[in-house]
Amino acid sequence: LQVSRLIVGEFRDSDKLQDFERGLLTGLCQVQMEEFVLICFREFEDDTDTLFNCIGNVSTVRLVDLGLEEISQVPARSKVKQLECKKCSFEDVPALKLSLFKELRVLHITKNKRLKNFSQNFEGLPNLEVIDLSENRLTFSSCCSPQFQNCPNLKHLNLSFNSNIRLTGDFANVKNLLYLDLQHTTLFGPGSYPVFLSLQKLIYLDISHTKTEVKSQCTFCGLNSL
Repeated sequence: LQVSRLIVGEFRDSDKLQDFERGLLTGLCQVQMEEFVLICFREFEDDTDTLFNCIGNVSTVRLVDLGLEEISQVPARSKVKQLECKKCSFEDVPALKLSLFKELRVLHITKNKRLKNFSQNFEGLPNLEVIDLSENRLTFSSCCSPQFQNCPNLKHLNLSFNSNIRLTGDFANVKNLLYLDLQHTTLFGPGSYPVFLSLQKLIYLDISHTKTEVKSQCTFCGLNSL
């Protein structure tokens, strides 16, 4: 069986299904599809490690409004290129497990009210181009090079509408960024010293509503492409 998109779940929060049981998607191992959407489940059995067993070959996976606290075990040679986790129950950005999606190009983790920590690092994702971590409650420091190890093609980074982020000026691992959105997030660093020196390819920067006070004449030094 070949399908373009398969949606499993409910579209209204009031009808949210009670739980996701281990092995629920086993039958999908025989289905070829381009996009899989799992929406509105309240609870996952032991944060089931079988979620990706039969959808590892799907190009696009969207997990929406789930009680998922951790990313499930990622199968070897996964072919997922686009992954969205919206309104899940993460408390920490699950960067280590997400780094096992070696074909990943686009990642969205948005609107997670419990997501406050970014203590893990993304590692070894050579195809990753877009990361959207907007509309969470992230608070972290040492942004933004340490969080992205061996992700040389990252071009779009969206950290807008979060809590507090400290920029150190170290963008060595993400020096190919073209788009950086930090709006409506309290920032520490910009305005006091030139934190953007290494982002010479950047063509879009948004630091509006970030409580940034420009004190240094070299606040925007290095942004030669803007």
